[in-house]
Amino acid sequence: MKYAIDLYSGIGGWTMGMKLSNVKNVASYEWWNEANQTHNLNFDTNHKEINIREIDVKNMKFDHKIDFVVGSPPCTQFSYANKGGNGDIVDGLIDIHKFLEIVEHLKPKYWAMENVPRVAKILEYEINEGSLKRFKKLVKVIKVVDSSEYGVPQNRKRMIAGDFPFDLFDSYKKNINIVTFGEVLDSLKNKKTIIDPNYGYKLSRKEVTELKNEVDLTNQEERINRDSKTFHPVYNKMSFPDRLDRPSRTVTATCTRVSRESIIVKSESGYRRLNVRERGVIQGFPITYQFYGRTLNSKFKMIGNAVPPILTYYIFQSMKEVSVDKLTSPKSSSYYHTQPEYIGFESNLGLPKRKYPSKRKFKFAVPNLRYGSGVRFELSNDPKSEKIPWSFKFFYGNSKNIKQIALDKEIKNSLAPIVNTTKNEIFTDFVKKIEKDYKSINSDSLQAKWTSSQLNNDVFNFLDDVGNCVEKIIENADLTNKETSLVKSILNEENKKIELNSKSILIGFYFLSSLNQKLFSK
Repeated sequence: MKYAIDLYSGIGGWTMGMKLSNVKNVASYEWWNEANQTHNLNFDTNHKEINIREIDVKNMKFDHKIDFVVGSPPCTQFSYANKGGNGDIVDGLIDIHKFLEIVEHLKPKYWAMENVPRVAKILEYEINEGSLKRFKKLVKVIKVVDSSEYGVPQNRKRMIAGDFPFDLFDSYKKNINIVTFGEVLDSLKNKKTIIDPNYGYKLSRKEVTELKNEVDLTNQEERINRDSKTFHPVYNKMSFPDRLDRPSRTVTATCTRVSRESIIVKSESGYRRLNVRERGVIQGFPITYQFYGRTLNSKFKMIGNAVPPILTYYIFQSMKEVSVDKLTSPKSSSYYHTQPEYIGFESNLGLPKRKYPSKRKFKFAVPNLRYGSGVRFELSNDPKSEKIPWSFKFFYGNSKNIKQIALDKEIKNSLAPIVNTTKNEIFTDFVKKIEKDYKSINSDSLQAKWTSSQLNNDVFNFLDDVGNCVEKIIENADLTNKETSLVKSILNEENKKIELNSKSILIGFYFLSSLNQKLFSK
């Protein structure tokens, strides 16, 4: 028998891997009450919440020699999503230092630490030149792996650092089948018997908890989701709804009903987010596992923060030095995870109450004037200004150097002699159409509609109508052959994407600057 301890154990992703690998879990350490309770109730343990930072390693004594030390220090401090993309690296290093201090003290045969990919470069620097130089001899492996290559039905890239047979672990990939997102969803559909796609467990549908879905996305939520994924102002295009023919995108700890990170699938009547059980299975937990969060969001958080137990299973197999020819999948493990008798809190799955701040931000690209890679016309407001002005703007450049052109009276007047000819009355016609259809539109009215709790789509309807007008102008406008040179003169820059779309960009300059004058300069 091999013995292990689990630092920053969360809800039990490492412990589940131990159970599947016939490794004895001697102790687990976790500070978050709900995660620790989930671990205790699933594995019939009685671990107390503990702040690992306060542990005196000299007092860490066990009845058995510890063979393996594993764990997942909090990743929040290292996340690009925290503190505007900077995180709090200095604070995060405190946990990594304590982790390595415990490894140094216990001297296990092997150890492994899991975290977000960003930590790889941070750790490499700190052990060579920074605050962790003392532990340099301990760290033999710093690699980023994709969990989907180890049978987790999710493209989840993670850093694995430590001292264990990584080459052996890496060699397992060739014998492991990829599990798709669609396979997971299909296994949990309305069937009398549900078969776990990861472990082969069979349960009647009524025995499987957390299968209920939230209410569908509202029309506004669907639109925000769709645009943030398929027409994001800067980032790469994503599928909407999510593709089913490959592993799922990464299940995150935090995602709103309108965030780009949210995984969205079709429902019977629209679109929805994943339910708790779907998230758990995608993360590699069996259908018998229970999540004891007090709220729906806390369940999402504990699942999203977890390390996939299927991934940890293969790490433990390599620590046990199981050769490739003797490797078996988690489905073949003698361990069966029995569903705890106590079922957790029932989640509130209704539509959350909406109360938007008066300075709610709006920033969406204009249909038919979206070019990708940060080049786009957009309608946006400025919540930092006291009166929250709205206007159409043009952006170009790239994510590291975004430039902006204000679509003002000066641009309109400079283009008027060329664009506003008897052949191009279509511009004036459509400006008048928007004015007529949206008589009361101005910055104040748009902000009022956007912050309304009525979940209407009025602002997007306005944006779409502007985009439809643009489409018709592009089809019918009679412009000169000087569009490219005109656009270049305005931007004072050469850009292939801009050159290829010079006609529609010129139309955007003139039409949207006209609308800015008519609607938002009052």
